[in-house]
Amino acid sequence: MNATIYLVRHGEIEHHRTDVSLTARGREQAGAVGRALTSRIGQGEAVFIFHSPVTRVRETAELAREALRMGLRVEGVTLHSPELDVALSNVRFVVSPEQGPEEPSLVYARINAPAYLSALPPARAAFYRGFWDSPDPMGYWLTHPSDGGAETPECVLGRLLTRLREILTDGKLYEVRTHWIMVTHSGAMRALLRHAFGADPGEPNFCEIVVIEPSESLNGVTLVYRDQSVLLNLAGA
Repeated sequence: MNATIYLVRHGEIEHHRTDVSLTARGREQAGAVGRALTSRIGQGEAVFIFHSPVTRVRETAELAREALRMGLRVEGVTLHSPELDVALSNVRFVVSPEQGPEEPSLVYARINAPAYLSALPPARAAFYRGFWDSPDPMGYWLTHPSDGGAETPECVLGRLLTRLREILTDGKLYEVRTHWIMVTHSGAMRALLRHAFGADPGEPNFCEIVVIEPSESLNGVTLVYRDQSVLLNLAGA
């Protein structure tokens, strides 16, 4: 395999109660991701960038690409424009049978309306209240059943692993080395990291990076996070 994947959390935002843009600090964090990755890109190689559907993630991808473009010191790099990839979505909530699952920040106001909560099955209403009241909402989601109100961690992990397998397979088709910058959310990253390491490492920092790359010595794929590496089982649980 000649593909390396960089899973990146989006940059800083003020809150998760609606579809907000990055803060000034978040924009700088996004640029820092691009600058940090310039040293990993070699002459003649290709870079693909994907992001989940919401504003904060798209902005992070765009700013990272621009910083990468400005910082490249080698020639012949094919730097693709960011593209939408729903496989990188956050855990999504199911707020009505008429609508598909939606990102939590997009349904915050509706979910927290007393009339809506009072009409739900008690277990689902308790999950929503617990999620938004928790100091660690994604940790709460990883450890509490939603009674059908949200995608399970296994579901989020499954779609992410499927996408990673596709990318690593696609990478074999290129004669040059390929780099895949995948901008996503802490929920998806934590589901993957818990699968890889056997325990939830907690919330990634804004714009923190997980690197997934071939490992010749192990004849597999290695995941690297905070200077720890582990052989990643791409087949899932």
